[in-house]
Amino acid sequence: MGCATTSVKITSIVLNAVLGFLAAGAIGWIAYNADTETEEFVIAAYIACSIILVFALLGIFAAIRESVVLTATSAVFLLILAIPQIVSTCLFLHEFDVKSGRDMVEVAWQANNMDALQQKHECCGQSSAQDYIHLSQLIPPSCYADLQQTPDHLYLDGCIEKVQSFYESDKLRFIVVSWVLVAFELICFALAVFLAISFKNKQRRMEF
Repeated sequence: MGCATTSVKITSIVLNAVLGFLAAGAIGWIAYNADTETEEFVIAAYIACSIILVFALLGIFAAIRESVVLTATSAVFLLILAIPQIVSTCLFLHEFDVKSGRDMVEVAWQANNMDALQQKHECCGQSSAQDYIHLSQLIPPSCYADLQQTPDHLYLDGCIEKVQSFYESDKLRFIVVSWVLVAFELICFALAVFLAISFKNKQRRMEF
């Protein structure tokens, strides 16, 4: 096997490993944020990232074994994965509206169900802790870091601002992760094609 092929083989193994780690990280990120997304999105994302992880591992195994069939299979499925992901990410960029943090907080406020939001986003009230004071209510323990009800542990930011910022950052993270995964899929696809051709040529030479 030539020096160039060996270098590509090593690069392919490394990049497939990185792709696998990214897919596993994306699965963890989806699990952590599952309560902020629709059930359909979460299921689709789980399936897509799991498939990416499987074929990243297949790419590593194929390169190590120098298997033409497995390498070609990995290349085909990486391309099949990349194309709809590019389309869906482009549609997401143009059609997705960032969720309203105000609506989310107002619903929780009206239902007197702010504790989970305040602890998760480290905030207090709709605009600040003054919201409770204006209603002659005690500031709840969930407005304090580690539930320690002392002035220096009080969350100063309101939940509308914090939740809105979270949703906007969430969209940005999704877009960045999607494009990074697409980039690695296309690179791994190109390397797999090169390796499949190289492995096939090597087999032909060995037959003579």
